[in-house]
Amino acid sequence: MLLVVLFLGNGLSAQVKPENGNLYIGPEIKSDRKGTLEDIIGMDDDGYYVVRAEPKEFYLEKYDYNLNQVKSQEIDLERGGDRKYLEFAEQLEGEIYLFTSQYDNSSRQRKLFAEKIDPNTLNRDGEPILLSAYDYRSRSNEGFFDYHVSRDSSKILVYYDTPHQGNTGEKFGLAVFDNKLNPLWLKELELPFRDRLYTVEKYKVDNQGNAYLLGLVYKGQVRVKKQGRPNYEYHLLAYNQDNEYTEYLLNLKDKFITDMQFEISRNGNIICAGFYSDFSTTSVKGTFYLLIDSKTGEIEREYYEEFDPKFLADFMSQKRAGKGTELTRYNLNQLEIRRDGGVVLVAEQFFAREQRDPYDYRYGYPYGNPYYYYPSRYYYSLWRYPYRFYGYPFMNDDSEVQYNYNDIIVINLDPDGAIQWAKRIPKRQRSKNDGGQHSSYAMSVSQGKMFFIFNDNPKNLEKQSSDQRIHNFTKGKESVVVLVSLDGNGEVKKEPLFRVKDTRTITKPKVCEQISRDQMIIYSEKNKKATFARLTFE
Repeated sequence: MLLVVLFLGNGLSAQVKPENGNLYIGPEIKSDRKGTLEDIIGMDDDGYYVVRAEPKEFYLEKYDYNLNQVKSQEIDLERGGDRKYLEFAEQLEGEIYLFTSQYDNSSRQRKLFAEKIDPNTLNRDGEPILLSAYDYRSRSNEGFFDYHVSRDSSKILVYYDTPHQGNTGEKFGLAVFDNKLNPLWLKELELPFRDRLYTVEKYKVDNQGNAYLLGLVYKGQVRVKKQGRPNYEYHLLAYNQDNEYTEYLLNLKDKFITDMQFEISRNGNIICAGFYSDFSTTSVKGTFYLLIDSKTGEIEREYYEEFDPKFLADFMSQKRAGKGTELTRYNLNQLEIRRDGGVVLVAEQFFAREQRDPYDYRYGYPYGNPYYYYPSRYYYSLWRYPYRFYGYPFMNDDSEVQYNYNDIIVINLDPDGAIQWAKRIPKRQRSKNDGGQHSSYAMSVSQGKMFFIFNDNPKNLEKQSSDQRIHNFTKGKESVVVLVSLDGNGEVKKEPLFRVKDTRTITKPKVCEQISRDQMIIYSEKNKKATFARLTFE
């Protein structure tokens, strides 16, 4: 049962007291046009700043601490007569910046600008700052910009991937700035790997301004397996402003690396951890842990461990668990470093299934067979997607795409890489032709615990981790937003926060965000209505 009876309605708000904090639900917000939230940018002493999108238009908006809308300002992307594209927004050193790109037809360059925002008027304050530029060949082969902010928010990395150019080496650019957008260093690089044989997985900047690039390199041809063994290697590249370059080769001999994350520890060493398999890149046998000395480049610690049958029994029969049957289709979303040097891995089962028209002969025989995608997290999991990306990838007009976001798993590794405990957080979220916009989860780390928020079926509220019959989340009015807490000992607690019928909107976990050490902003919408809520952890 819910902890309080909500009384939301026109202009009303509500207070809820979950076990681990306080939930304040703001008033219902109505709009004349259907739109959606793109990003929660940040906060200051006056309130919160967000980017909201309507068809062909973007708005920068400000909300006070009671979650009332204070101001909404359309972002003029036609200013000066030259069309710009909104890429992303970020708060740096208390200042709000919009990052926009522009095609310069005279120089055949695509340029990235940063524009400071006045917090009172929400208009641009000053002239745009040119951050990066690269040559483009055509609008259909354009490359892209992205960014990463260091853990202490003192540095920002701008990454750009240049357009494909046949069999040449992979080309990209790295530009590092401080939190006032003063340039620290810029490099344009060409790797000794053919463009089509190299895939960038992740890029990061550390607190000292060093940049890291994790990539997947195929051997000779793009295929995962050759003669039963992995046909790829992971390469971690490290760059700094002194033109020093270090390359780390990461592999597990004959084992398949299913997924990997990396972080930089407080002493500057590199921690890589993830999942491995004995058979393929879509299943998981267990975890691996690599500790790299950043000064010598040596791997100081390498450890891998398969999952315990007791943990596997939460997903399958005792017989299959005893045989070491591998888990399938898990994306590793987060790696959190513990204070003692251990790490916590957070993953989610995800896959998309396309059912094509059985009478459409373009796809050959047999017609209508389901096709499974394992797309990049860039579109489907916790990563943001570009603001100007309006459609859902892999959808044909005559096809049906089913999005499946299921169980969360959390694995706690000690400083040596051994599994201390592993937990399953059961959920089922299956939807069609919507990009899974109400699926997945939002996560916060606060008060020594991890918190997960997601949409759930109320029939699952009493379900345990060992229950294998989990009901699918639907968008009905009885559906519930739940809060799951996980402490350092692996103890899991689950409680309801509010129902769809309480707010008359449906939560979108992918745009919810931890805004400070002890606050998360939760966003819900339906048709032309929207609701913000603030969850404060205790």
